[in-house]
Amino acid sequence: MKIQRERVHLPSLYTSTSLNPNTIKAIMSSPYETAYRMYLIAEGIKETQDFATIHTNEYTLTAVVRNECAFMGDAKRQIMTIPKFNVLLSKRPVYVVKCELRCLSTNKILYRCEFKHKNQELIYNQIQECIYNLEKI
Repeated sequence: MKIQRERVHLPSLYTSTSLNPNTIKAIMSSPYETAYRMYLIAEGIKETQDFATIHTNEYTLTAVVRNECAFMGDAKRQIMTIPKFNVLLSKRPVYVVKCELRCLSTNKILYRCEFKHKNQELIYNQIQECIYNLEKI
């Protein structure tokens, strides 16, 4: 089994770009998760990134880093004026590494890892450790 490494760039865990008023009007009837994703798009942040893949019919691999961003500056002030989206202000900044290798024929999980932290260096180290552990299987 060959693990294909993917390039990962960890962005800042804070977003400060406010949304256009027309965008706010368009998402007012949507859940707050939609607003969260729109702020990420406005800041140019990908919510999830794959850090490894495999090409086989025997196994399935989920290997992602998820960014959970907090708000500051203009974005925070804008959210404070919209009561429906105030729940976004409780978000805490953290990176989440999730890795799972599953055998498709038995549906057995061969490897699982979940790691949360704010420090980018620790996240990069955890990604390397996951890839190393996957290559040993």
